[in-house]
Amino acid sequence: MKEFREIIKKKGFKKTLLYLILTIIMFSPLILFRKQVVGTFKGTCVATNYKELQKCQEEGRFTTIKAMNIYDVGYNYVVDNVTVGKFLDVDLDGYVILTLADTTTADELLNQKGKREISGNFTPFKNKVFAETKEKVEKDYIERFTNEAEIITEEQARGMFFEYMLNQYDGEGFPVIFLVIAVGIIILLLLFKVFEGLKMIVNPNKFIIYGKKTLEREENADKASFEYQNGPYLFKNKNIRITNNYIFDTRGYNFTYHKVNEAVWMYEKGIKRYGLIETGKNVVIKFQDKIGMSLPLNLAERKKVMEIFRVKNKNIVKGYNKEREELYRKNPLSLK
Repeated sequence: MKEFREIIKKKGFKKTLLYLILTIIMFSPLILFRKQVVGTFKGTCVATNYKELQKCQEEGRFTTIKAMNIYDVGYNYVVDNVTVGKFLDVDLDGYVILTLADTTTADELLNQKGKREISGNFTPFKNKVFAETKEKVEKDYIERFTNEAEIITEEQARGMFFEYMLNQYDGEGFPVIFLVIAVGIIILLLLFKVFEGLKMIVNPNKFIIYGKKTLEREENADKASFEYQNGPYLFKNKNIRITNNYIFDTRGYNFTYHKVNEAVWMYEKGIKRYGLIETGKNVVIKFQDKIGMSLPLNLAERKKVMEIFRVKNKNIVKGYNKEREELYRKNPLSLK
């Protein structure tokens, strides 16, 4: 049985290492967006002046701005020739906070009087539409304030614009909380796989399956282990070995085996077809204890394996139909 245990331990080590690396990799989005992640858990930040707005942005938090003046800058956000949002100028202490709001919210804000509130996430002007809109608005404001009124210089006009846009429009961006939840779930699943790998190393017997039993409950494991290691092999490829008495399947992180003479039914099952071209097929073998093995094999391998089972089990039933499936479910030996 030592050979079986060593195989599972090696598989367990590979599984642990692989999923541990994947777990570490999955932390990268959280590290990349760490400011937004931390800000998400801090809750909503309220800004009533420019200093508070800067602090909210630095912390990467979802922000509510309370301002007296909100203006329509005259540019819309269009998707597939449909206007879905409007760009607004939220005036806070004389600074322009360029904002994208859905059309309904934008119209409501523009019609309100007095102090108004608008909430959203900060978005850098990397999006082509956002960058082009900012450039157009800046140009309009520079012309208005420098050429007509001659109130401030062009440099001062550009300095009025906040370096991030407040994005209220739900159709843009990916809420950080969803990123945290998605990554968190994936990390938990990966850690579960790491835990499984460690269990395979510590207690390999539980991961070596004979029919419905684990290795620690199988009395003939020494004989099976000897045949697995020494043969003679009636069939052998990378993952499947068949000896005089056993069939072994070591694909992936599995190690399952069964007695050849307990097979009662076998059939071929197509797994991929493209028109009349068949690119793969499985051999399905069903045993007396209602355990099945599905083996991906090429044409030559399928013929050889099926011939081995036909010789070893002269009464084995071949071919699939619903009636045989029903009989097998009720009583596997009824197929004999």
